[in-house]
Order: sequence, then structure tokens, then C-alpha cells
Amino acid sequence: MSLPLPARRLLTAQEAAQYLGLKSPNTLKAHVRIAPVKIGDSVRYDVRDLDRWVDARTQSRPITADDWLGKLDEDQGEGRQALS
Repeated sequence: MSLPLPARRLLTAQEAAQYLGLKSPNTLKAHVRIAPVKIGDSVRYDVRDLDRWVDARTQSRPITADDWLGKLDEDQGEGRQALS
């Protein structure tokens, strides 16, 4: 019994464009500002970078600990202003 291969993390420009639902690699290169990974003559896009790029542009992105800390800082700043 063999185990399934893991999904690839590094994608070609064509695969990255398809992953994001874009028409072509040209659209990817023109609009998605992610530095590709260069391995020899190969250029690949990290799936994690692609996911972060999408998350940063959607309202449905996950809330991180940094988001919560930033919100607390904002709330404390408003409280300080009200006291002065």
C-alpha cells in the first residue's frame, strides 16, 4: 500500500494563475505582487504566498493574534483620549 503524494507547494506561473482562477500567467505577473522562488532556471510561486496575497485582499481573511492586539491598542488609545 502506497501513500498519496503530498500536494506540491511550488507552482509554475501557469499553475499559479490557474490556482487563483486567473486567465493567464500574464495576468498573474501583471497584478499579483509576489516574489517568485527561483531555483536554477526555474521560477515557481509558493502556494502559501498566493494564499496570503488573497487573504490580504478579502474581507474573509482569518483574524490573527496581531489583528486582535492592534484592535486592543486602538481601543486603549481612544480611552486615553477620552480621559485627557
